[in-house]
Amino acid sequence: MRLGYLYSRYPVISQTFCDAEMLALERLGVELTIGSVHPPLTSLRHEHISRLRAPIHYAPPQEILRIWEKNAKAGRTRWKWPGELVDQHEQKYGPCAKAGLRARNALYFADFFSRNGVDYLHVHFANRAAHTAVFLKQISGIPFSVTAHGQDFMKDLGSDDLLREICAAAEFVVAETDYSSELLRQRCPNLAAKIYRVYNGIDLEQFPAPLYETAPPAVAPYSGLRILSVGRLVAFKGFDHLIDACAELARRGCDFTCDIIGDGPLRETLQAKIGGLNLSSRVSLLGSLSQQVVSEKLQAADVFALASTTDAQGASDVFPTVILEAMASACPVVSTRLAGIPELVVQGETGTLVSPGDTAALTDALEQLLRDSELRSRYGRAGRARIEQHFRIENTVGPLVELFETASNESVKSSHQRRAFQNETAASGIAYLIDCWPDKELPVLERELEEMKRRNVPR
Repeated sequence: MRLGYLYSRYPVISQTFCDAEMLALERLGVELTIGSVHPPLTSLRHEHISRLRAPIHYAPPQEILRIWEKNAKAGRTRWKWPGELVDQHEQKYGPCAKAGLRARNALYFADFFSRNGVDYLHVHFANRAAHTAVFLKQISGIPFSVTAHGQDFMKDLGSDDLLREICAAAEFVVAETDYSSELLRQRCPNLAAKIYRVYNGIDLEQFPAPLYETAPPAVAPYSGLRILSVGRLVAFKGFDHLIDACAELARRGCDFTCDIIGDGPLRETLQAKIGGLNLSSRVSLLGSLSQQVVSEKLQAADVFALASTTDAQGASDVFPTVILEAMASACPVVSTRLAGIPELVVQGETGTLVSPGDTAALTDALEQLLRDSELRSRYGRAGRARIEQHFRIENTVGPLVELFETASNESVKSSHQRRAFQNETAASGIAYLIDCWPDKELPVLERELEEMKRRNVPR
């Protein structure tokens, strides 16, 4: 089986779970082909991305894809334009669903994945890329599956009807927690049998075993302790509550610093809040950092805090990968009883969970850990052990591979038929590489292409 992955945008620095999954599959010998509609928005790359053997292929600009659409409608490509499905989606889901755009992207990637021998396609996030995969399957017959996470189908997709259509078209749908899988089943009750829970895992090679596994723990004294938090600077990460808690900790005489790693639209607002509470010497916004630096910060931290909450639009964390990373680093965790977080953090064993938005409880939990070095060590050891037992990527990827194999075997007949069709319709031709097209300054080239078309020379 040659497995394709399709993303709306990849790589994204907050989506290390995608990286870990694909790297684990490659270590198991799975051949991957990776496609992304859009390139990343930042030049920052995590170090482990360089270990991916599969290159990342991006779609061309929409101006080029409109030419693909025109040619497909005119019957000049091996793929048929899915006009009927586009019309249906435009009528059912409106202009926000961007059915024509999804179909153009699908037309391109149907050709790309087919030419690269992809038998089966997997998509992370049940929104834009998954919608594209519905059209891609219609065009090429390549079957697909989806990993849904939370915000993608809870908020971003914007339509439970479209969610149900995506899930119906998929071979199976994976949710990363019991919490999110139950939400999916509630929204798609007739499709419950094809919804599975598969936890995200973590590559422990990136998070070496702490020294205390072979020697007694060296605990920090109650002075100059380090609180760390990591996440996008958006409302549902609860950084405003964490900063308020830091202000109260300072009033209580706690000696600490708090580093917040990440970037986002609330950076200026949070920086102003830090200044207004006279916390500039204690709380620092470090911006986005690479995975290696984050790992080093986690290894050095005394407490990890993530004050996850729900924003005004209902968005929230579901299963924050950074908590996995903190526990793998033997760092005790303070977070909230929200969504899938309690499936990861065991209250009173690997950390402390408080109610979302309860700044007083958050402050008390942080103070308890700052003042109790033995409790920090106990939570840290238990957290590492829980990751080793339940969340190693080698273990968590296993159920996903089984689902891939089952779905791929069931579609093998259609795959053979599809390839036979492609072989029959594929033709050798002439490729043109043009810096900018269409270009009104190149009338000679346009006449040349028209003459090639008149003589039925494939291009």
